[in-house]
Amino acid sequence: MAITANRELNRYVDQELRSFEVLASEHIYKGALVGLDRSTGYVRNLEAGDSFAGIAYEEIDNSGGANGDLSVRVYTQGDFILPVSGAARVLIGSPAWAADNESTSVFPQIQSSYVGSLIAVVGTNLGIVRIRPFETAGNEKRVAIDLNSSTSQANLQTVMITQRPTRIHSVEVRFATVPDAGALDVGVNPSDPDAIINNFNLATLSPATNQNLTISDRDQPANMRILARVGQASSTAGVDGVLMIRYFELP
Repeated sequence: MAITANRELNRYVDQELRSFEVLASEHIYKGALVGLDRSTGYVRNLEAGDSFAGIAYEEIDNSGGANGDLSVRVYTQGDFILPVSGAARVLIGSPAWAADNESTSVFPQIQSSYVGSLIAVVGTNLGIVRIRPFETAGNEKRVAIDLNSSTSQANLQTVMITQRPTRIHSVEVRFATVPDAGALDVGVNPSDPDAIINNFNLATLSPATNQNLTISDRDQPANMRILARVGQASSTAGVDGVLMIRYFELP
């Protein structure tokens, strides 16, 4: 119900450290990326898909305990030097993602957890990340389309039309039944759409397994039609194919 009188609320002045109850059987080391297990509400060593809670301030060994027997203090703000796969100066400002308790990446996988933003590069695959616990990458967008494979011809189809300048962060593909031949190209040129993904051999896929692809050109201008071309199979067409793109619209 709505309040009808003034009230005093307790508030936290120091935002840097917070204490969270630890999941049963977890041993969290100082400096580990910590995630909130969505199914229980307790924290653990971060796993892909968790809500990022922060960076462990201390070591806590709850490997012999039950849920909540011990608590761990974590940093919930600050700039930290972390392993960052794909860190490059041209990607400064990009979101950073994590799929485990040790390293981050600027190239998210499907279940990666948002950690914060890359604000500087200090070495090979090493960057400064400004952490953002319990937040989401608000301007992230995703598109997924069915892919068709045929033994009679190559197939060309529209993936999306960019509304604003766009930076592509990841491209993944999968087929339930993998075609025995045919390359995947993604780009904007209808006759040879390979600016984004160039000549990926679909026959190298494993059935029903997502494959993260190497991106040739991440930045695309506004008002462009992005196309996917699936090359002709030989004797076995691909079945139940999906192409998934994660991207951000730039200012």
